[in-house]
Amino acid sequence: MTFDPWLYVAFAAGFAVGRVVRVRSPWVGRATLATVVVLVGLLGASLDAVAWTALAGTIPVAVAFALVILGLTAGLYLAIARLVPEPATGAPAPTTGPRATLSLALLGALLVGFALGRAVAVPTGPGIPAVLYVLLALVGFDVHLEVAALRGLWRPLTAAAGAAFGAAALFVFVDRLAPGAALATTLAFGFYSLAGPLVAARLGAVLGLLAFLTNFLREDLTMLLSPYVGRRLRGGGVAALGGATSMDTTLYFVTRYGDPDAGSLALANGLVLTVAASLLLPLVLAWPL
Repeated sequence: MTFDPWLYVAFAAGFAVGRVVRVRSPWVGRATLATVVVLVGLLGASLDAVAWTALAGTIPVAVAFALVILGLTAGLYLAIARLVPEPATGAPAPTTGPRATLSLALLGALLVGFALGRAVAVPTGPGIPAVLYVLLALVGFDVHLEVAALRGLWRPLTAAAGAAFGAAALFVFVDRLAPGAALATTLAFGFYSLAGPLVAARLGAVLGLLAFLTNFLREDLTMLLSPYVGRRLRGGGVAALGGATSMDTTLYFVTRYGDPDAGSLALANGLVLTVAASLLLPLVLAWPL
């Protein structure tokens, strides 16, 4: 994920059209799902340049790292929601949908994209942004924006930040990971295209790959898990899981499986965490931790 102002243009265009066209067709939802599947496939193909040996040694650690981050994020968000209950929004219950089917489709798209990227040259550079524009326009068409929801923005931000520090501390003590590498990995908040190059330039290719894959998998696992945990975590919780990606790639999952009125919350959460990652990572990597 990278910061791209045209994502907001695409979202705004879809939102504007959605306010004019009142009729809702089931094909909009199907087109959105198809776009998500294509996007995940392109994300898988974007790993084509990573060596097999590097992947074999780094993937298990990255999966564990991503799962710890997501687990701590969900736990912290639920604890915050219990201590300070969220006000009722009147929004309908989130849709659960065909959980297993969607998860398998996304996992299959990721693996097929990865295999395809190894076999042929897939234009992921221009392809991923183009598909993201389509996705954001479709999400904007169907999204419900509520300014009042921004009052609860501190919840996902607190959960995401707390989980980042907690996961970093855990991997420092359990896996003997260098504190700087651990913090740079977790404080990326899913911003893998920033974390990978920055960590690699400062701490070496292996730790750069770990930072990249951990945040890459955080994004994909959020997509895979949201149909199962969305009803419990609601929009703010799913936005916290997505971190910086809640403003683009995981926005659909926030509004579909978390809360249809959480679109503005997810956009703001993603923007704040994207800016935070951009500021914090260079600072963390500048200190000899």
